[in-house]
Amino acid sequence: MSYDFQLIKPDFYKASLGLIVLKSDETIEHEFRSIIDNNISLLHSRIPCHPKVTPETLSQMEIDLPAAAELLPSTARYNVIGYACTSASTIIGSDKVKSLIQSKHTNTQVTDPIDSVIKALKKLNCKKISFVSPYSTTVTKVLKNYLEKKGFEITNIICFEEDNDSVVAKISENDTLRAIVDINNSDNEAVFASCTNLKTFNIINEAESLIKKPVISSNLALAWNMLSISEVKTVSAPGTLFN
Repeated sequence: MSYDFQLIKPDFYKASLGLIVLKSDETIEHEFRSIIDNNISLLHSRIPCHPKVTPETLSQMEIDLPAAAELLPSTARYNVIGYACTSASTIIGSDKVKSLIQSKHTNTQVTDPIDSVIKALKKLNCKKISFVSPYSTTVTKVLKNYLEKKGFEITNIICFEEDNDSVVAKISENDTLRAIVDINNSDNEAVFASCTNLKTFNIINEAESLIKKPVISSNLALAWNMLSISEVKTVSAPGTLFN
């Protein structure tokens, strides 16, 4: 026997976010969920990635991006779709990431962590940046060069020299906090902690309190940018960026 039902209204959610997450990522979904309420839809897709993080393996995700985007529900009305990999979006390029995702979700806005970090630093009017990286020196240099081409000055860098993304997910937040504090000096205006798999949300407020400067992580910048694009203004999130 059939049973009557009604469909939800188009405005059931105040915003709808799509997120393409690396297969190895154990962090970003939890951090995003920790700052948004049930009135915001957050739908995930996963993309294959090599366990070892190198420029070569990161660039390979360009091939799989359209298929990963296509796995997001096609009937959802996304305000924005984010590709959640800082280093790969730097290597592939934000414009290319956008075109690959829009090949499956036409006219949907698209962003990524490196695009979001640049917008966040500009919003905070910070050009001199200290950089905490979990990656190898080789991958870190790619991001450093990219940020410098965008007009930022990288004053100093700390690398954890870890090329296994699954290990990055398990780096203690206390060690990330220690690195942020240790890298701070009189030359920088903000600290950027890179990688969507690096846990930061629980220590950003403490870090900013200790160094008296903004702290931007990949996930914080991406969440801020996606929510800004979606015109969501009331969010309980850590850090100066959301103020």
